[in-house]
Amino acid sequence: MQITKFSDYALRILIHLATHEEGLMSTREIATMQNLPFNHLAKISQWLTHEGYVESVRGRNGGMRMALPPNAISIGGLLRKSERGTPLVECMKEDGGCCVMTPACGLLPILNEAQETFFAALDTKTLQDVLEGNRGMKNLIRALEVSHALASSD
Repeated sequence: MQITKFSDYALRILIHLATHEEGLMSTREIATMQNLPFNHLAKISQWLTHEGYVESVRGRNGGMRMALPPNAISIGGLLRKSERGTPLVECMKEDGGCCVMTPACGLLPILNEAQETFFAALDTKTLQDVLEGNRGMKNLIRALEVSHALASSD
């Protein structure tokens, strides 16, 4: 299984916000600190806000913050939403794709089962599990933030 950049970046935003303990963070700050494309992150930030994972505050001193505690965010649930419409193979598309073997394919049910197993394993994991899985995460995010703050003050 491979997740899309959209899902990958959504998880990165949530991890960053969950480790950021003071105030709001802008999408631009996260994009700069993580060396990711701002325009792509802006779209993902809007989606995360729409889905209720983060709160967005507009204005000059605006930014984002977590709308839910990390232990309330299921990794599987997030990926099910963010990967919706991204099939593993052609025949898994909502319209059946263009594979001529789809009507009699024995691979489709096997791949559906494998995909469901993948998501089910992640359904039991939360953002809190991600944060606790590596104690260095908070230190890394703080180092990125300090480095960004120093660069911004020059």
